[in-house]
Amino acid sequence: MTRDPTPSATETGLAEAAHRERAQVARAAGVLMVGVVLSRILGLVREQITSYFWGTTNEVAAFTIADNVHTMLFDLVISGMLQAALVPVLSTYADQRDEFRRIVGGLLMWVLLVVGGAVALVALAAPWVVWAMTALGGGEAARGAATFQLTIRLVRLIVPAVLFLAVSTVLMAALYALQRFTQPSLALSVRNAAIVTCALLLGHTIGIASLVLGVLLGALGLVVLQLWGLRDCLPRLNLQLWHPAIRRIFILYLPIFLGLFANTVALTIDRNLAWGVDPHALGAMRYATALNQMILGLVAAATSLAALPTLSRHAAAGDEHSYQRTLSLGLKFVALLIFPATLGMAALSWPVVTLLFYHGATDLEGARAIWIALLGYLPGTLCAAFDQVLIFAAYARQNTRTPVLVGVFSVGIYFLVALTLVRPLGMLGLVLGNTAQFIAHALVMWWILRRWLGRVGDGTVARTLRAAGIASLVMALIVTIVVLTISHWVVPEQQSLLARAALVCLGLIVGVLIYGAVLRRFQVPEFQFLLQALRARLA
Repeated sequence: MTRDPTPSATETGLAEAAHRERAQVARAAGVLMVGVVLSRILGLVREQITSYFWGTTNEVAAFTIADNVHTMLFDLVISGMLQAALVPVLSTYADQRDEFRRIVGGLLMWVLLVVGGAVALVALAAPWVVWAMTALGGGEAARGAATFQLTIRLVRLIVPAVLFLAVSTVLMAALYALQRFTQPSLALSVRNAAIVTCALLLGHTIGIASLVLGVLLGALGLVVLQLWGLRDCLPRLNLQLWHPAIRRIFILYLPIFLGLFANTVALTIDRNLAWGVDPHALGAMRYATALNQMILGLVAAATSLAALPTLSRHAAAGDEHSYQRTLSLGLKFVALLIFPATLGMAALSWPVVTLLFYHGATDLEGARAIWIALLGYLPGTLCAAFDQVLIFAAYARQNTRTPVLVGVFSVGIYFLVALTLVRPLGMLGLVLGNTAQFIAHALVMWWILRRWLGRVGDGTVARTLRAAGIASLVMALIVTIVVLTISHWVVPEQQSLLARAALVCLGLIVGVLIYGAVLRRFQVPEFQFLLQALRARLA
């Protein structure tokens, strides 16, 4: 019996749904990516200004410790709640506007009470906090009393930003749940723009404290921006602090908190060791991390956040086919972008470092330390991009316990590698420990999802991964040859700023052309879809 070649109504409906979902995820990811591109560019400018004024000196070490304290406190009290609990739970109430506003208002009351108290406590205990962050690396003796006291002062100045950031996180989650991506996509841009402006205007007068002032003003700007996005659905402050949705959010967040606590311990030890292992370590690791975070933000964060609300709805409805389809889209979009981004960055690593950071107070030794840290971080960045999608796939099923347990395991991997390598390799040993942590987390999450779902995504994921990997390897090899050939004639550190920029631009153009040409031969549907969407947008 022959099969009717005409597609059935069911098949046609599934194909149309897949196309609509692909367009929806790509459109949301595109909006988020525009904001991320702008924010990461401003973030790089921020780090360039920092490296120009203060290089990899003790002042940057003091600011880095203070910035880490405020980031760790923010992560513990609410940051990890955004994707793990706030968006999945609030998405289920998005169509009940009055109830939605009450829930968000109750969450804001929790923030004002709990986060406000935590901020006050950390400000009072700043000397002990700084001691805990630096004691293993020699504490005050390693960098002097002046640097130690500067670090305490910067901690006290910066921690109030955590309260503003916590309020903006709740508002941002509300916008994501309503599938409004514009204001959240601009959030980091506003923050980085404030830091850049303060550094440029006040860096010569109040020194490194100008960065702290920028952090405070940027955090306040985030609150204003998110409120503007919710102007037709403003939260109602109330004391319904044990609403069922809020209880569900806290239940989901509890494992995340425990996992973040483990990460906080790991970061504290990492900062301790970096404080004393090398004078350039904290600054070099900071600037290299900024480059890696740019890659992750451009690729993984935008795609993962764009897919999370859709994944959450499919999981809540029990629609496993659509859930797998959306998960596949997320993985494939990430693969098409993260492979060329990381391998291209590796091929252009030294020209990029000399262009962005080898100026002002950053000397050749500092630039080389940044370059070494960047290369050490890149393998972990590649795995972390896929890991974000896998983690969000678990969050969409309202399972936060599993990623946390995997996170605790991967922290153990960090300690094993970092403590083994820090003595023979110094700063690079700490970097490789961080990379091993990301790789272990991604591999274990992939294995767990396979056990849950039978397979991770559909059968097209492996083909896209293979095509993107091969195309990126070919591209990176050719770009490396081009860079080495040109560098043979003119040493990069002896080039003018314009010549360094020209070398990086040439490498980027060659890389994009080679990657696009090779990938087109593989006829990857998602790549063709992205090209069509880009042409339509430009038209």
